[in-house]
Amino acid sequence: MGEQRASRHTTAPLPVQHEAHTPEPLDMKDLNKTHVISPQGDLIIEYTDPSAVPHRWVVSSQLLVDKSPYFRALLDPEKFAEGRQLSQRRQGLKDSPGSSAETGSDGDVDLSSFSDLPTFKIGSESMLELCGAESIDLFLRIMCLESQADDTRIEFEDSLKSRSLAVIAKLIEIADWFNSPEFIRYTLRDVGYTFGKKDRSSQWTFGPALLRMKEDRTRQIIAIAYFLQSDIVCQTMTHTLLVAGSRFWVDGLERPATVHLRWRYLPDGFEEELYYRRQCVLNTITDLHAHFLRKYGALEDTDETKPTNNTTSSLGTAFSTSTHTRRYQCRAGLDNASQCDLFHLGQMTRFFSMRAKTVFIGSTLIDPEFNEPNSEDETSDAEDTPKQRSSSSDAPSDIIAIIASLKQYPDYQIDPNHQACGVRRRLLPIIPCIEKYISDPRGLLGCGREHWTQIPRSSWKTGVPADHTVGIRFAQITSVHFSSKRRTATTFPLREEAWLLFTARKRNWEA
Repeated sequence: MGEQRASRHTTAPLPVQHEAHTPEPLDMKDLNKTHVISPQGDLIIEYTDPSAVPHRWVVSSQLLVDKSPYFRALLDPEKFAEGRQLSQRRQGLKDSPGSSAETGSDGDVDLSSFSDLPTFKIGSESMLELCGAESIDLFLRIMCLESQADDTRIEFEDSLKSRSLAVIAKLIEIADWFNSPEFIRYTLRDVGYTFGKKDRSSQWTFGPALLRMKEDRTRQIIAIAYFLQSDIVCQTMTHTLLVAGSRFWVDGLERPATVHLRWRYLPDGFEEELYYRRQCVLNTITDLHAHFLRKYGALEDTDETKPTNNTTSSLGTAFSTSTHTRRYQCRAGLDNASQCDLFHLGQMTRFFSMRAKTVFIGSTLIDPEFNEPNSEDETSDAEDTPKQRSSSSDAPSDIIAIIASLKQYPDYQIDPNHQACGVRRRLLPIIPCIEKYISDPRGLLGCGREHWTQIPRSSWKTGVPADHTVGIRFAQITSVHFSSKRRTATTFPLREEAWLLFTARKRNWEA
């Protein structure tokens, strides 16, 4: 999945554009807008927001240098004018130590003791404008936390652990922008950041409460958990996003063209991996549809779906097929077996397409070479695959809802003599085989620690052999045959079972 902090954002450019200058004294009007973070500070950081409002912070240059490689380079007197100005300022203070100032409860200062401090102006970069002054303020306060009095520091740390997700999501962007993620990560871990939860004792387990969470909030938690390398939270919330789906995936996967926060398009391959895993799950459900449509003659068997010689019968229904023939699925053994099969084929088609609408969720049943007639966009982008188009229908996007809709399959019969016939008696026992991996409270389908420790086989796309066949009987995987290795296995850890089921080249649903 790439290195832990792959090039999602570039670090803030070192200010070669800043020329050496003698800092002009700030007038009292400017000083009244200056926030003193470090009472013994020797540097002013200034940022002007898009509305032309300046924000200034008095900070300790030594703390910034100690904790930030960016500021360590910036304030090096041998490299940049800012460093030379600061060095000259320190030299001037040797004989007259810098005075401190008392601050009000809001941190504003109204004294002139800092008027001649060197000022470093942060450029108006798009990322900084997106994050805003509040996040810059929080970043600087964390970096200079050691310069605070004990009671002030304790109060700040207590408030930090419950800060909103939106603010912390922007904070980690600022941390990366100034190449200072390690200390920000250490501090958030040390204070016990709660990811916006009021009850710290509540467990991170997948369930209805997480599915009800707004997508932006879910994504923010994922981005923060990945930054903090919080395995359980990241695993559970990526599973939640996979199951719930994303409004950004409706037309396929596309990276935003403009500057964006990392939660909008998850970094280091997370977005691509989650999208791929979701498609694997949806295509597995679609493959289950296709299995019964083939059984009842609506679809022809391909080379990959033709039963092998060792395929066992399913619930007492013998089935053999060629290109043109098949055996009846009716179990009554009466003269109207053909009418029984046609009745259930009609019921199945109606249910999948009109009631549950689950037939539209995947790409297995759609011809990849099919183009809709009267299409106004004959030259659509090549990435507009059937997987992407399939989501334009009214089919449910929440996979839990999809599973629930399949369970509503009706139990109609052509007449009372065919009570043992039909799809429901064969479909319902199979559904738990898919559902148990989707509903598991541990979030089996999510991405966790392996994505930042680079454990092999962490990706479903490249880490699991794609040439295997899975045998399913009722709610259990009975076997997995690996064609390339010419071997069959029957037992796997539950999480690996999910990988194998949803990435299988072929599934024998009634093995």
